[in-house]
Amino acid sequence: MKELESLEKIINSELTSKIISSKIKHNQILITIEDNNLIEVLLFLKTNSITKYRQLIEVTAVDYPEKDNRFRMVYFLLSHESNSRIVVDCYIKENKVVPSITSIYPSANWMEREVFDMYGIEFK
Repeated sequence: MKELESLEKIINSELTSKIISSKIKHNQILITIEDNNLIEVLLFLKTNSITKYRQLIEVTAVDYPEKDNRFRMVYFLLSHESNSRIVVDCYIKENKVVPSITSIYPSANWMEREVFDMYGIEFK
């Protein structure tokens, strides 16, 4: 748990202005960001020499029809080096075009198409 806490502190110190909130739950780090910071945050998490979240596990969305920011985009990442997982999420409005992360994680291509099929969320 100490390793996870120190990893969370490093991520928070490096991405201070990009993170809305962070916590450790179910033995993984959960961070919430603004959608316009998505590419920068994921690129940092993948390429930083400490974090090394090089594997994308899943991209999905959650629908909250009663909220202004109707959709919650959720990205699950894995670091084999530290044997840790991180969940990155951001809230978006209906009809908002989300930046595609296929340039960072090519496997996101299929996952983003599935999110579009299920929720109608478009990716740029």
